[in-house]
Amino acid sequence: MLPVCGPRPRTAVPWLSCSVARRRWSHDWLTTLTGTADVKSAAQEIVKYLENTRKTSIYFDGWHGLGASAVLRAIAEHPPPSLWDKFDKIIHIDCSRWTSRRALQRAIADKLKLTQQVASDFDNQDEEDDFSGVDQSSRAEIGSVARVIVVSLVQYSCLVIFHNGNDGIVDLLSCGIPQVDLMGTKLLWTFRGRLRLGFWKTRQVWSSSNHDYIEGDSPVSWTSVLEEEAREIALYMHELGLGVTPEIATECCLYLLSLNYRHGGIIDYNWATHACSYWVCDGIVEGGQDNQAWELAHALRHQIRLEDYSSNTVPTFAFKLDASKKHWISIANSNFDKVPPGTTSLFFATPLQKKAIPVPNDRFHEADQLRVLKLCRCTFSFSLPPFHCCRNLRFLGLDSCMDEDQQGEEEAGARAVETFQRLWVLDVSHTNWELGFPLETEESLATDIREVHINKGRIWRRNLLWRRLPNLRNLRVVEPTSSWETGRQDEFSDMVNLELLDLSGNNSIKVLPSLSGATNLKALVLDGCVGLEHVGPQGLPPSLESFCFSSGLGKGDQNKGKISRISLAGCARLADFRLHGSLPNLEELDLSHTAVKMLDLKHEAAVQNLQKIFLQGCEQLHSISWPETWLQRYRKVGHRIRLLCIDTRAGREVSKKPSSCDALMVCQGDGEEYCRAFVATADMRFLQSLEFLYETTKLKLNLYFSSTIKEDRTSCSTGRLVAGLPLPKSMPYHDVDADQQIMTLTDGSSGASATMPFQPLEVHAEIGEGISDVPNTVSAQGRRAITFVMNRVESLRVHDSSSITNVGPAHVFMSRGVGNAIVTHLTNDGPAQVFMSRGVGNAIVMYHLKWCCVERCPKLETVFAINYDDANFPALETFWAAHLLMARSIWSRPTRPWYQNGQVSFKALRAIHLHFCPRLIYVLMMSSNFQLSNQLETLHILCCGNLTHVFPVEDEFQEKIAASNEKPWEPWKSRKGMLAFPYLRHLYLHELPNLQLICEAKMFAPDLETIYIRGCWSLRRLPATDAHRRQDGRPVAVDCEKEWWDNLEWDGMEHGHHPSLFQLRHSKYSKKRNLRGTVLR
Repeated sequence: MLPVCGPRPRTAVPWLSCSVARRRWSHDWLTTLTGTADVKSAAQEIVKYLENTRKTSIYFDGWHGLGASAVLRAIAEHPPPSLWDKFDKIIHIDCSRWTSRRALQRAIADKLKLTQQVASDFDNQDEEDDFSGVDQSSRAEIGSVARVIVVSLVQYSCLVIFHNGNDGIVDLLSCGIPQVDLMGTKLLWTFRGRLRLGFWKTRQVWSSSNHDYIEGDSPVSWTSVLEEEAREIALYMHELGLGVTPEIATECCLYLLSLNYRHGGIIDYNWATHACSYWVCDGIVEGGQDNQAWELAHALRHQIRLEDYSSNTVPTFAFKLDASKKHWISIANSNFDKVPPGTTSLFFATPLQKKAIPVPNDRFHEADQLRVLKLCRCTFSFSLPPFHCCRNLRFLGLDSCMDEDQQGEEEAGARAVETFQRLWVLDVSHTNWELGFPLETEESLATDIREVHINKGRIWRRNLLWRRLPNLRNLRVVEPTSSWETGRQDEFSDMVNLELLDLSGNNSIKVLPSLSGATNLKALVLDGCVGLEHVGPQGLPPSLESFCFSSGLGKGDQNKGKISRISLAGCARLADFRLHGSLPNLEELDLSHTAVKMLDLKHEAAVQNLQKIFLQGCEQLHSISWPETWLQRYRKVGHRIRLLCIDTRAGREVSKKPSSCDALMVCQGDGEEYCRAFVATADMRFLQSLEFLYETTKLKLNLYFSSTIKEDRTSCSTGRLVAGLPLPKSMPYHDVDADQQIMTLTDGSSGASATMPFQPLEVHAEIGEGISDVPNTVSAQGRRAITFVMNRVESLRVHDSSSITNVGPAHVFMSRGVGNAIVTHLTNDGPAQVFMSRGVGNAIVMYHLKWCCVERCPKLETVFAINYDDANFPALETFWAAHLLMARSIWSRPTRPWYQNGQVSFKALRAIHLHFCPRLIYVLMMSSNFQLSNQLETLHILCCGNLTHVFPVEDEFQEKIAASNEKPWEPWKSRKGMLAFPYLRHLYLHELPNLQLICEAKMFAPDLETIYIRGCWSLRRLPATDAHRRQDGRPVAVDCEKEWWDNLEWDGMEHGHHPSLFQLRHSKYSKKRNLRGTVLR
């Protein structure tokens, strides 16, 4: 197979003749290739056509849809030399089983051997789409990958051979294939393949002038063309590691086409459900009861595009297929004749609008080989069925059949039960075939039957214990005409082989029977079970992979489900979960510890009263799509949801819900109920799924971002942060006991601002171990969601992340879009909205954050990236950082000139605590629109060796300060040429050897009370204070080394900057006695 080959040197070739006949009839778009009797000759003629035509897009439809894919594959795998002289590259793209345009682009990259180059692009975008809730079929091409493909192909002339499995024409240009009219590139393609024979898709080609439509001439043998089609299907099976021979594939396709042609509009073959059963029961796929045979048939059925046969579309060529040697019969007649000997499959129906005809008892006496039988609109004795003599019967289908016994009171006879016991598959539709099963025994009724399908009928007289069919794999009981329930709730115990259970339309069921004994159950369908009151959590097996509940089968109020609770917790393999219809009574949904990846409640389900949602231990969960009505209600009056618990982190310890999720916690506030949410995830992009929460005012939200769930014993959110600070074993001065000093500062009477009870506030976020930076590839929707929730957070703790480099990434918080934004914030009167013009670049950063704690993040370089022309941290009161080994700043430097923005930044910040940040150079660049100096009360910095300035000042702001004058109306808060810190009371600086200035501008702190300094030998200035403090008897208390005090610089009493304004308490140890950085022995 040579899907892609390298460029070849071009050589001149003579003009090749092409036996092409134009049969225009009434259409100018159709070209029929003459001399195309089979796949080989068709490939040769198409090659000639490609070499001579000026058309750039050629569509080949094969022979009425058959064989087209095989012809394209033959050309791609065995191109003649003349084709290589025409094209530099031949690219074969087989997407006959369609997934998405993204999958098509990936297939192109694989063929061009660009997989390694673009693999990360695909993976990153797939991950982004997972978090954005984009389903697989809607995933589009990636621009960066398209550019790589274009660059690799633009210099070559290419022949692209494309099997299009989509329902529409695909633009390959968006995938990266150069435009077909450039560099001699041409496209040869088809909709066909995998027995896809519907004609409606080709109408798109007919109506377009951009494609040349060609088809094959009449083949010598239609059956041989079918063999080529089946051979290709067998090839797909071999690629999956399944050994289906071309002969078996041909037989299966011939079975389908030949029977569907005969009375396909009268008999419902139901190929989608029963095709594999027909093939195995008839003996085409050999193996009988061997599971491998059934698995092979199921796999083959999934390789064939059966959607064109669901509406009984009949291919026009089917009558030309040679099935004369086959023993498959389909009859629609008013008389039931004797079944011919040797018949293996028989489908019989009374013509439509005709009265049901009787089936005499003697018509099956010679049908000893009959294995598949379906009777439609017939009458016969249910107690003595005429086909009882068919000892090899394995598939029985009864559709709209009636019992000839007019009395209808006698139980079905033993012969009917014997017939049932021989079957592998039973399909009963609109028929009440009451079998006389023994009622007082637990013995197995039938050990061979694998599938039972019942639709608007029944096979029991009173009820039935399904566990008496121990080999049953698939059970469908849809809208039965009487209840099968025994009332014992153990009808399905010990059914270890059951894989599919469909109870759709059983509206009398109020309690789902226990399914815990069905240990291999994979799919559970409960559509139309509107009487159910709850599902789970007991009685469901962990093997469940798919669950579907819909209330849409009833009429009017009958289709409103009564179900109030759905709990599938513990079904670890559950990946497919679907809700449909009106579910007004559903209040609780629990999918904890399942494998659900994308939960979609947006389009199909009406869950307007859902109050509690549990998604604990859902490690695969990436996105939740909520109903549109929820978003609308939250913007108005708030939704009824009261408790939301989500945890997508990995780990065995996530086995129980957090305490906040043990019960419905309803908090009262102003007479209204709160929504309480607990969300823990390993990726911040999951915030896109919580959009509906952010605009409600009555919200108590705890967010945890970490990859693990182990408890943090030193959490500052559960007490005082000091408990989490490991301190150096030795200090340069024995009287400086850092542990004791911090305890004194936080627990002493030095001021309320120094006390730090770090308790989570109503909207709390925590970023912990295993969290990485938000990637640059995050979508605009993801950036908007992250910014939105961070602006809503009131308390934030970041800790123990070994990879995060920035808490507030610049590409998230500093990104600018086109247009405007509405930012919602809370006031005493409820929600208020601020209109922010994104064109200017204004935004609110961390609007509601009141306290922030950052610790033990060794790669953190800048804690927050901010725009100095934005309103930054207007509600922040306390900031604490510790053990940030690489941090060089807390807030970033400005990226553009300062901009006056209402002077709301840092207007509430009262306390800053920084401990053990050895590479920290500065804390915050002061700007004129920052109000930090007006509110700061406590500055506490410990062991930050590289710190030179706590608050450097912008040049423009420095000039403004220098030119400022004292305000006569409040002289105690201002001084000429100084930056006022009117509420600064406590200043604690420990082991900052490189600190030169606290603030680059001269500081005026009239209320300063306490200064505690050790090891700050480069610091030469203290803040100025009120010149009347000495007279008032309230000098500033200073505890420091005598040598350091003696070297300070002073401006004089007139500036409030004189030693007499301070009361000293010197350290017991001096610089001369203890060398800095040494440990005394």
